[in-house]
Amino acid sequence: MSFHYYLEMLKMPFVGKGRKVTFTVAAAALAVFLLVVFVGKSGDLDKLAVTLKSAFDRPWYLAGGVAMFSLSLLCGMIRWYILLRTLKLPITFGETFRLYATGHFFNVLGPGATGGDFVKGAWIAIKCPGRRTQAVTSIAAERLIGFFAMIIFVSTISLFRKDFFYDKPVLTLLIHIVYSVLVGCIVLMLLLTVIDWGTLSSRVHPKKGGMAEKTLEAMLNIWKTFRVCLTHPSATLGAIALSFANHVIDVLCYFLLSRSVAMTLPLRDLFVISPISNAVAALPVTPGGAGVRENMLQVMMDSVGVSRTQSTALGLLMFGAIIFWAVVSGTIMVSGLALTKKKPFGPSSDTMECAP
Repeated sequence: MSFHYYLEMLKMPFVGKGRKVTFTVAAAALAVFLLVVFVGKSGDLDKLAVTLKSAFDRPWYLAGGVAMFSLSLLCGMIRWYILLRTLKLPITFGETFRLYATGHFFNVLGPGATGGDFVKGAWIAIKCPGRRTQAVTSIAAERLIGFFAMIIFVSTISLFRKDFFYDKPVLTLLIHIVYSVLVGCIVLMLLLTVIDWGTLSSRVHPKKGGMAEKTLEAMLNIWKTFRVCLTHPSATLGAIALSFANHVIDVLCYFLLSRSVAMTLPLRDLFVISPISNAVAALPVTPGGAGVRENMLQVMMDSVGVSRTQSTALGLLMFGAIIFWAVVSGTIMVSGLALTKKKPFGPSSDTMECAP
């Protein structure tokens, strides 16, 4: 794959048919609108500016919180790398690192809510031409395991903090939705791992060479990939453990940033607020969950008596940390482009291993 082709692939999230462009513009506009609403609800913008400025008076907390977010990204990257190696796809650690950084850049600063996943999928599909379905499905498997672990994490925390969720009707409704999603995730996991869809499909006899046969074959390949990822003991346990570590690190990130603005909210409350905010932000509504995450954070902090000025400042600081690491990820992406330009890779021995 030449440097020029790689560059064209990175442009793909920015171009497309009218419907895709409309969705992209709408998602970005919604993110801006939600962030404006979020800041507007702080009440006193001058006081908010003073609170944000005070974070620099406690640089160790501020720098620690921003640095902590990089560990969260690292957990996600290693989780995906484990699944890639489980599937025996010849993607090196360095390639995974650069590609995950590229994905974070496009998820946060690129158009739409899944631009980063699109780029990652396009790259590994080209890298492994003989196993494109498995390569692309590994991204969905990594997302699914991460989401499942997040729902388990939130549900477990809620069992120890019933006082938090049952004081206000909106939070009670929210946690019941989380429980419903957990049940749905468990059912999905059972469908993917317990039922042998290969045996069931053998009873179907679609027309040879027809669309039905091709569709069935693709669905079976997707199922087999999910099953390998979800039933490999060490890979599954490692991916789930990294997901839990990811959420704990996010909580610590919020904790350090909250201390930079002199917020005294107990860590035990942040263990509830942070995962819920991240869970809601996982909805594919805006790029990187921007605006959705911040408004949910504000609602949750209202319930524990945190002032709007402080909760808004914390949300903006976390948003700033995400943007900062997106810029760093973009730099890593550009360095990868430079490396590709100097040493373009074509059908290497690694690539040939992907062939059937």
